[in-house]
Amino acid sequence: MATTSQYIQLAKALPPRLQRFFARYPPASIINPAASGELPQTAYQIEAPNPFLATKHPVTGKWHDPKFSLRRQAELVKLAREHGVEELLPYTPKKTEERIRHRVEHGLRVKGTGIGQQVKGHAHERHLVGKMEKRRQAMLNMPKLIREWKAKKIVKKMAEPTHYEVLGIPRSYLEDDRDLAPIIKTAYHRSLLRNHPDKAFNVQPGEPRVIGTAQNSTNFTIDQISEAYAVLSDVKRRADYDKALKTARNGQDQPGSAGSGSGFQTGIENVDLDDLQLDEAQNRWYRSCRCGNERGFSLGESDLEEAGDFGELIVGCQDCSLWLRVHFAVVVDEHSAAAQVPG
Repeated sequence: MATTSQYIQLAKALPPRLQRFFARYPPASIINPAASGELPQTAYQIEAPNPFLATKHPVTGKWHDPKFSLRRQAELVKLAREHGVEELLPYTPKKTEERIRHRVEHGLRVKGTGIGQQVKGHAHERHLVGKMEKRRQAMLNMPKLIREWKAKKIVKKMAEPTHYEVLGIPRSYLEDDRDLAPIIKTAYHRSLLRNHPDKAFNVQPGEPRVIGTAQNSTNFTIDQISEAYAVLSDVKRRADYDKALKTARNGQDQPGSAGSGSGFQTGIENVDLDDLQLDEAQNRWYRSCRCGNERGFSLGESDLEEAGDFGELIVGCQDCSLWLRVHFAVVVDEHSAAAQVPG
């Protein structure tokens, strides 16, 4: 057994934290008993014999917490173990031998992992299962959302007018072998005039949409007109645009290349003006639509005069997205024409 001088030399080699602790709570194994056989105690030991355990006040009878918290106890035990004096510390549940004994007695049990138990953990850990389930459901619903987004995009494009409709030019009119530059330029200036804020007519609610007349011109912006003129006046860009329109009609793609940026109208039916019924009281031609409107397609004589240079007129239904291409011929009275020719 080591002598007192050896313990003193050992105490000098300890870190200051352990020196202060052993000075206040000297181990009984290194203290020589008094003549009466009792071990001398410091003032700290009289107040709390074991600073690692709760103590009961001798007067009030109330229990007081340990002088050292469990965290500080674990730090002291670790420091003493590193310097080889752990056995000199008073009893604490943080000592190595006590932890080994508890492990042997109770086994490797983790609180919260038993049957019917649950580890509280951090907030992000508690919510992790719910978040992962939401993410899984979102991934499963992703194909459906993609189809819905594509459908909305297609509907938006389909609702936009074509460049031909913006300028009021039938597409078939540009397929002839003729100089198209004057025709496109004239249609461009006429569309600009119709859409001018001081020149355009206001469309009343419930009136039919007629392409190529002043009623429908207010639907087009200056940017749409300029883009339509830039595409149709260029031979290569117009060919690419026509190809995109044809592909879109076949349901394979939507026109968007060649600087188009617009869709085309679907459900167009070609009819003659004679196939429509005439309301002599209002001097308007009309025809029923598949949507149920008895007068879904309606046009007047002023609409025919406006599109007289083209020989056809595109009319939209008032209640749905169907369109009607009406073909007609302008008959000129020879006597009236001769009277207008200067002699």
